[in-house]
Amino acid sequence: MEWNHVILECFCVRKMSIEKDKYLYEVIDNDTFKTKRVNNPHYDPKYKTPKKPKFCTNRVCQECYFNDCPHLAISEPNEKDYNKIMQYINKMYKSKKVHCI
Repeated sequence: MEWNHVILECFCVRKMSIEKDKYLYEVIDNDTFKTKRVNNPHYDPKYKTPKKPKFCTNRVCQECYFNDCPHLAISEPNEKDYNKIMQYINKMYKSKKVHCI
C-alpha cells in the first residue's frame, strides 16, 4: 500500500486579531528590522476574543481541520521544505518508527 501525504503548517489564530492591539510596529529598516510604533487604525477597545468551539482542546490537532474550525490558519510549506519533510517521513516509515492504524 502506498501512502500519500499532505503537509500543512497549522496555527490557531483565535486569540489573534488586528483589532485588539492599540499600536502596530512598522519596520523602517529591513536589514536590522528596526521598527517604530504607530497607532493602529483598526483598534477596537470593545474587542473580545471569540469563544472556543465545543471541540476545542486548546491545541492545533486534526479535530480543528475536520470540524472546519474558523480559527485554524493553514499554510503549505515551500517546495524545498516540502521535499525535506517528505524525506524525513519516508525515513521514519523505513525505520519502522511509525505505526499506522
